[in-house]
Amino acid sequence: MPNFRLAVAAATCLTLPLALAACSLVPSGAHADLAPTLTFQDEPGGPVAFQSGQPVPTFDRQPRLRQELGGVWRFQPQVLDTNLSLTNRSSAKKALDAELADRAGVVYDASGWQAIQVPGSFNPPPDRNTTGGFYRTDFLVPEEWGNTYSLLKFGAVRYIADVWLNGHYLGYHEGGDTPFALDATGALVPGAYNNLVVRVDNPVWGTRDDIVPWGLADWWNYGGIVGDVWLEAIPETSAVRADVTPHLDGADVSIVLQHRGKDTVNAGLEVKLWPAQVTATNRLSPDASSLIPTDAQPLLDHHLSVGEITGDSVFRVAAPFAIRSADLWSPSLPALYVLQVTVIANNEPVDDLYTSFGLRQVRVDSTAPRLLLNG
Repeated sequence: MPNFRLAVAAATCLTLPLALAACSLVPSGAHADLAPTLTFQDEPGGPVAFQSGQPVPTFDRQPRLRQELGGVWRFQPQVLDTNLSLTNRSSAKKALDAELADRAGVVYDASGWQAIQVPGSFNPPPDRNTTGGFYRTDFLVPEEWGNTYSLLKFGAVRYIADVWLNGHYLGYHEGGDTPFALDATGALVPGAYNNLVVRVDNPVWGTRDDIVPWGLADWWNYGGIVGDVWLEAIPETSAVRADVTPHLDGADVSIVLQHRGKDTVNAGLEVKLWPAQVTATNRLSPDASSLIPTDAQPLLDHHLSVGEITGDSVFRVAAPFAIRSADLWSPSLPALYVLQVTVIANNEPVDDLYTSFGLRQVRVDSTAPRLLLNG
């Protein structure tokens, strides 16, 4: 009995500090009315995920015109109003523009701001003070971007981002663990210097219950533009993304196709499946097409007719396939394949999209408490 009481006392001594710490992080009860940017819309072929008014694109590297925006930016630490950050933009936009002031001006001088690396954090350990501020970068856009549509893509921003390009408000994003894209077509100025300003607010944990996480967590509450930033040129008719659901003998492929032009086009898709070969030279490459051996032949080559599509439209197209004697993915032999989607508009190839994947299956054994891989 004394041993039991001693154990209880020891456990109490160990857990009480944690309980007190948790109680000290009880949120204030503030609730945001910031509208989510992610929605689903019914389009021909099935539902499509949209974000900030655009179908959610792939964030894999593609063989398209691309401009990297990472490197040394300028950063101005600022005490930001998180209530404003989490207020619906229909009512907060005027206050955000007033807070922005002339920071997005063409002739604004940000040389007095501190230099900061992007991607990176504005409050690396042990800094517990910085919770937000404004980023700015100025960059030259070549003339060749003049006849394209363009997306501005972010790998990750912690935690709330508002974005202006040349003073034009592009949109916002909440959540530091997901990439997002904004339409930059109308704001980008090819053949000239452009400026990009990002307001980033990273609320203190425990101050409110409408952020994720709201309280205790086992990692540093780092904030800032923590993922890559880049511009990507998009053809008038393009493959937005290709979602692959693998099976042991093939895969279900769902392709999202978008036509931004005003004129009707006769569209089609060519879907190829390639073997992948990982080597010392391509192991770290983010480009899935680099995994295709130079002498490889496609394992599958399907042609799909989409038909006539009108201007400003989005389609979802199914392209399932089966493979005999497929090489399955496993930790000991991580076999991969590369999917290539070529968009055809009026009998001309206009876009290519690549993504890599493995064929595998994970299931629960019905006869024993264990997980099975490919079996």
